[in-house]
Amino acid sequence: METKLAKLANVFIGVYLIITAILVVAEMFQITDMLFAFKPLLLPTLMVIYYTTSHNKNLIYLISLFFAVCSNIFFLFNQQTFLLYGLIAFMIYRILSIILVLNIVKKIPLLPFIIATLPFAFIFSCLLNLAMGALSNTLFPAIINAILISILAGISLSSYILDDSRANSWLAISTLLSVVLVCIFVIQKYYFANLVFQPLSALIFSAAHYTYYKFMLAGECEAKESDND
Repeated sequence: METKLAKLANVFIGVYLIITAILVVAEMFQITDMLFAFKPLLLPTLMVIYYTTSHNKNLIYLISLFFAVCSNIFFLFNQQTFLLYGLIAFMIYRILSIILVLNIVKKIPLLPFIIATLPFAFIFSCLLNLAMGALSNTLFPAIINAILISILAGISLSSYILDDSRANSWLAISTLLSVVLVCIFVIQKYYFANLVFQPLSALIFSAAHYTYYKFMLAGECEAKESDND
């Protein structure tokens, strides 16, 4: 049974990579129909990969991916209303992500966390200031999202510095990719658009979610090993 699930997981990992490649090409050449067809499929594919490879099957993680799918779909549209919905869905996804991280990482010393959080808080405050005039009714969700990603980045970086375990390494990679993604999103959306940004964003988005999935598996594995000791 496990062999069949492993084979199925490998198939869907291949599908995930193919969808990623399609999205990069679609973003590069601005093929809107292809984006609308394939972008909503990326994270559900990751859900299947997680479901076939995880022994725990964390429901919170699956729910968080559902909200990530919703935000991904809303961000396909340019209207302010959909952007607001996308930010709200992303905010819920980020809150659930932090809950998952806190459940897996466990110990987070306060001082290293504060020191690690401050640079990210500064970066996102600068980005918010840059986009302040264009945010209008999305300002409040954007501020909350900036705070949440700063907190997650602080947790990730401080945890990795104090303990560079496999789980913390994957978490640090995923979070740094997410930080880069948010920076690109804000600059491209509110400052200046560049054709390079969109395909790069698609690639980073896919990599960030896949490395967070690897963090989940590594965290579950380490928790299982700890229980057996």
